[in-house]
Amino acid sequence: MPKAAVKLFKDPQNAEKAAQELRSKGFSAEEISILVRDKEKAERLGTEATEEIGAALTNLLDFPEETLRYYEFGISVGGVLISVHSDEARLLQAQQILRAADVLVTAARGEMWATSPGFATAGRMTETDPIDAKMTGDFRRY
Repeated sequence: MPKAAVKLFKDPQNAEKAAQELRSKGFSAEEISILVRDKEKAERLGTEATEEIGAALTNLLDFPEETLRYYEFGISVGGVLISVHSDEARLLQAQQILRAADVLVTAARGEMWATSPGFATAGRMTETDPIDAKMTGDFRRY
């Protein structure tokens, strides 16, 4: 039985990048499974929305029930699950692609956060926390 590489994405853009990268590396549509509940996200990912997430997961993955419930909850709150079913030699490549999809976006966000004026000027975290700031009556600041 073929094994699977699985990743649950919170951000559909990351899932989109991972799916594109998998396809560009030669993984076929039969090897890639994408589960998502939202129809709009499904269209962007080139798949169909799945209403019965629990049943789809049970048919797709041979994992313990606790793991399947975790994935089911993640998908139900807007996540995207991508699984690749292939032989063991290609699964290593698939795992690397799935992991790398989040790393690139996280690095880009880190650059964005580094340029935030609040973080650049703050000497300590409490200087940017509105709870510790003086109350001025101007609630637009908070």
